[in-house]
Amino acid sequence: MSDKSYRHGHGSDEAHKRDQALFAELLEQHKQLKRETEKLANGILARTISENPRLAQVLIDHVEGMEKRFASGRAIRSWDPLFAALFEFREQIQMEYRAIENGVEARITSDDPRLVELIHSHDQTLHQFVDYGYEKSGQQSPKPDWLD
Repeated sequence: MSDKSYRHGHGSDEAHKRDQALFAELLEQHKQLKRETEKLANGILARTISENPRLAQVLIDHVEGMEKRFASGRAIRSWDPLFAALFEFREQIQMEYRAIENGVEARITSDDPRLVELIHSHDQTLHQFVDYGYEKSGQQSPKPDWLD
């Protein structure tokens, strides 16, 4: 039994299973990923790539799935306060993704300085996933002090 409390439910539909499988593959193959971030005054511009063409496609598929989930409010990791907050404030966060050579580029921004802190914390979390894979995936994400 999980000791995690899911604030927005725990998905089990086919889309959730597909998204979860893509995320698991990225965690398993994290050493083949490279992520670079440019911090912006209102958010981030990040590029995540892999020299492995199959994994680059997994990245693209994962981001497309996350974009759909975000747009429809279908939270993931809602046991994690950072991810729960991202979905709760999604109407005030702009996410733009595009496929690039070997992966994806994401521009995530907000006009609210507190939400920019959320975006930066989310970016830090994704860097931890790329750097450590499953070792960090079960832990709560870093979060701004105002988020408790």
